Amino acid sequence: MASRYIKIALAACAVAIATACNSSDYNKVEINTPYGKMKVLLYDDTPLHKANFLRLAENGDYDSLLFHRVIEGFMIQGGDPESRYAPMSKMLGSSEIGSPIDAEIVYPQHFHKRGALAAARKADRINPLKMSSGSQFYIVQGTVFTDEQLDELETIHNNAIKSNIFYQIQSEYKDSLQYYQDNGMSMELAELQMNIMGRVSQMAEEQGLFSFSPEAREAYTTIGGAPRLDAEYTVFGEVIEGLDVIDSIAAQPVDQTYYNMQQTNRPLNNIWMTMKVIK
Repeated sequence: MASRYIKIALAACAVAIATACNSSDYNKVEINTPYGKMKVLLYDDTPLHKANFLRLAENGDYDSLLFHRVIEGFMIQGGDPESRYAPMSKMLGSSEIGSPIDAEIVYPQHFHKRGALAAARKADRINPLKMSSGSQFYIVQGTVFTDEQLDELETIHNNAIKSNIFYQIQSEYKDSLQYYQDNGMSMELAELQMNIMGRVSQMAEEQGLFSFSPEAREAYTTIGGAPRLDAEYTVFGEVIEGLDVIDSIAAQPVDQTYYNMQQTNRPLNNIWMTMKVIK
C-alpha cells in the first residue's frame, strides 16, 4: 500500500513539474559534446518526459555521461548513469536514473524523423506497456527511404498487429483446430482458419491499422529518419540546431564486440555530454 502512495506522489510531482515548465521559456535544452552543440526543443504534449528531461538537465545529472551506443545511419544513444568515467571493458546500456516513465506515444503527430529526440526503453517481452527509461534517450540520424520501402514497413507493422490479435484469441479455437486436424477434416479446418483470419482482420481494422501520415512520408523521403520505430517509442522532442553534430558523432568508429547477441557499438573514444536548460 505504501508503495502505491509513493507512486501516486511521484506522478503528482511529475505533473506539477511539467505544468511549471510548460511555458516556452522552459522548453529548450542545449547539449554540448566534443563535436559541437545541439539545441533540442521539448514537446508540451509529452509532459512527463519533458519534465523529467528538464529536471535531469537542470540538476547536472547528464553532465559527463557518454553517448555509449552509436549506430551510423540510425541513431546516437546516451544517458546511462554508469557511463560516467566508465572503462572500455564495462558493458553499458542497462542502467537508468530514477524509475521508468509511463509511455507518452503521441503518434502520428510525433515520429522518428532525422533529429527526433526519443526515450530508450526495454524490449516488449519484459516491458509490454512500452515504458521509457528514466534517463536514457536517443537522437535519430536515420536514412532516407522511398515510398515503396515505407509501404513495406506499413505491411510489417500491420502483420505484427494481426499476429498479436491472433495470439490473443487463438485459445478460443485451439480445441476445434486440433480436432479437425486429428481427424483429417481438411475442409472444416480450412473453413475455420479462414473464419479466424476474417475475425483477426476485422479486429485489426477496429483497433486501427498502422500507416504513415503525409507529413511523415514527406520527412522520411527527404531528410530521412528511422520509421521502423514509429508508434513503439516515445518521441518527446527534436533537434532544432546542430543536426550536423549528430552526423559527426554517428561517424565515429565503434567497438563492434558482441554481448548477449548484440553489438555494443560503443565509440572507441568517449563522447561525453553536458546539458543546460535554455531559459
